[in-house]
Amino acid sequence: MSYPLAGLLQIRNFQADAAEKALRAAETRLRAAEEKRAATEAEREEYRIWRKEEVKRRYQAIMGQTLYREEIDAFKAGLSALADEELAREAALLEAGRAAEEARQTAQTARDDWLLANKANEKLRYHRDSWQKTQDMKASRQEDLEQEEFKPLLFEAGSEEQ
Repeated sequence: MSYPLAGLLQIRNFQADAAEKALRAAETRLRAAEEKRAATEAEREEYRIWRKEEVKRRYQAIMGQTLYREEIDAFKAGLSALADEELAREAALLEAGRAAEEARQTAQTARDDWLLANKANEKLRYHRDSWQKTQDMKASRQEDLEQEEFKPLLFEAGSEEQ
């Protein structure tokens, strides 16, 4: 006799496989988001160091020179553009951090879903195994009963059959 909940077991297996695929995809996205955040942070740090050196170089380049107001305004605008770029990199880092946190939450949700799907699947497998043991015991008992009911008739030598 086949397991009566075999169809449900197939569905649960499919759900567990789908949950595992979703978990792997979420973990891949999480790794990518964390790598991007780390790369953005490293890039921001490199830019911060470069900017400090660039500001020093620019100040040293104009030291001891007589500059017109337009040239000073252009110099200040250049320094301001460097500062704006640093702020833009800070904003990119914050966005990458938010994306990584969102990916982390998505991965945790996928992990929880996977655990639930596996738990439900394990319960059904346990039920199937218990059911199979019960069926095996019933079949064994039935065989024993059939063996007990079979009693060969022994005829004694010289007696007549009626």
